[in-house]
Amino acid sequence: MSAFANLFRPIRLGALEIPNRIVLTGHGTGMGRDFKPDERMIGYYERRAAGGVGLIMLGSQQVHPSSPGITNLLCNYDRGIEPGLAAVAKAVHRHGGRIFGYLSHMGVATDAAPGVSWSASPIHNQRYGAVAHPMGEGEIAEIVDAFAAAAARCISAGLDGIEVHCGHGLLLNQFLSPLTNRRTDRYGGSLENRVRFPAEVVTAVRASVGADIPVGIRCSGDELMEGGLSVDDMAEIVKHLVAAGHLDYVDVSAGNDGHVVSNMLHEPPMGGAPAPFAAVSRRLREAVDVPIIHGTGIATAEVAEEVIARGDADLVGMCRALIADPHLPVKAREDRIAEITPCVGCQQACFGRLFSGRHISCVGNPLTGREIELGAPATAKKACSVLVIGGGPAGLEAARVAALHGHQVTLLERSDALGGRMQLAAIPPGRQRWKRLIDHKVGELKRLNVRIELGCEADADTVVQRRPDYVLVATGTIPAMPEIEGIDQPHVHWLDAALLAPDSLGGRILILDYLDRQPAIVAAMHFADQGASVTIATSSFQVGHRMVIQNQTHFYREALDRGIVLAPLSEAVEITGTDIVLRDPLVGRTRRLEGIDSVVVVAPGRPDERMASAIAATGIPVRAIGDAHAPRDIEAAILEGHLAARALPA
Repeated sequence: MSAFANLFRPIRLGALEIPNRIVLTGHGTGMGRDFKPDERMIGYYERRAAGGVGLIMLGSQQVHPSSPGITNLLCNYDRGIEPGLAAVAKAVHRHGGRIFGYLSHMGVATDAAPGVSWSASPIHNQRYGAVAHPMGEGEIAEIVDAFAAAAARCISAGLDGIEVHCGHGLLLNQFLSPLTNRRTDRYGGSLENRVRFPAEVVTAVRASVGADIPVGIRCSGDELMEGGLSVDDMAEIVKHLVAAGHLDYVDVSAGNDGHVVSNMLHEPPMGGAPAPFAAVSRRLREAVDVPIIHGTGIATAEVAEEVIARGDADLVGMCRALIADPHLPVKAREDRIAEITPCVGCQQACFGRLFSGRHISCVGNPLTGREIELGAPATAKKACSVLVIGGGPAGLEAARVAALHGHQVTLLERSDALGGRMQLAAIPPGRQRWKRLIDHKVGELKRLNVRIELGCEADADTVVQRRPDYVLVATGTIPAMPEIEGIDQPHVHWLDAALLAPDSLGGRILILDYLDRQPAIVAAMHFADQGASVTIATSSFQVGHRMVIQNQTHFYREALDRGIVLAPLSEAVEITGTDIVLRDPLVGRTRRLEGIDSVVVVAPGRPDERMASAIAATGIPVRAIGDAHAPRDIEAAILEGHLAARALPA
């Protein structure tokens, strides 16, 4: 009997049958050209349709010029988008998939500058720094018509249904919520008045597409903000909207993107509980007689099955899980769970890339977002002998991809375990999901018959004796302490050593952070949980400023709760025993921290080029990858390992 008896049962949304209960919920991809689908986006969605997902939400599409396409969001303003939509629909249908248009208007939850943001009231959005223009009734009618017209264009282009975004602090949610709707006309005040505009939208959308096309909404089942919409409020609101639009389903998430903590909770980082809004979706499922999608924090097929089996929802949104592995559905159906590339919740290559203006990808799966340019691995015409030295992120991926191409691969690792610094990253509380990625990569090497030799300290002579055709060197970094007077004292530790022996650090710890990413603040939480008093110092304007906003919010909240002191604009200039002198890099003002038991340095180190240089001298083709080439983050290391293996002779 299948372990997923519920997950792969078909379900009807209106007149349309969905082949299984897995949904790729609407999300920005950073793909597209001129705010329309392009080849990269088509390839992205086609790969997920080929992987067996039951339903794809193509999103999100802005319906009116007053909601601009930031982060390259699609803009469904006129018929110019229809050819691109048709191409996506055709690609998805080629694999028997279903795809809905996902329509939205950001309201004040966007950067419309130099234009003007529209909303229910002249509210201020702190995240984007905008004060909204309060919409008049004529403008409300204009947006109602825009939603209806955009929906009609989606269906004309061949999409199968429509989802209207009523949540996450976007325009329709801004009218629904008493936090943002302060109107005194017929669109404000009572719940009946606040629901009027969204109800007019779904009514118009239904009229524009007809009775047989599935129409639903996405909503925040709880705004997760004091004074905001509660799940009980939303139970009443959803009843109104289902009736007004004769809706066929409701897609339930939670949170409001206009509030940093609420936004973080609705896009939860690593360490959170799975399916965090199951109780919310269950409450709305009890309120209306249409199928419910639970749309947040479901990272595995096992959790998805549990959500449906418990009756919390009828379908499950698995957005980041399907970003990590588009073939999750077919692998789960075929009981190939170990082959699924896991989403670890790091948010580095999905949100991190999107918010920096690039297309999304995944640290564990570099093919994501590169489906067209990379394609599926082709078997090499002639198998080569490939030696990979170093079993960290770059080495694991290089060995895996080389084996996929049909090469004979041996991986040498000097320690007694694979994973490299991912093993260290998994030590602090809430970070154990990194081990899932290690286990997956190692499992793939074994499945592909890669020869793994642990405890093997390789050198050039070792390589010459093995006579490989090609060598990929992934030996990582060499610790390189910053040039600070007194840095060579015994109570100054490199991060890696400190994580392995936190009990030896003493009660007062100063972390010198030169990365401004996750390692310093995660380590600080770990040391604080051991009972230490911790300060993080960085010369940057903000501790952890290179982290994506959801991670930054999460870690700041956790750090402040533990009493960790965050010290930006603090550059270490001298260590004298247990005293450390910090200098403001802007004005040069200094201060002294006294009684510090240990200093922990979080820095990039320098590439370990010794092995690659020695092998090159023997004449054997060699390439350094990952941090051995240049210290960066895990996304860069795995991507480089992947590309290096693909560059081997085909």
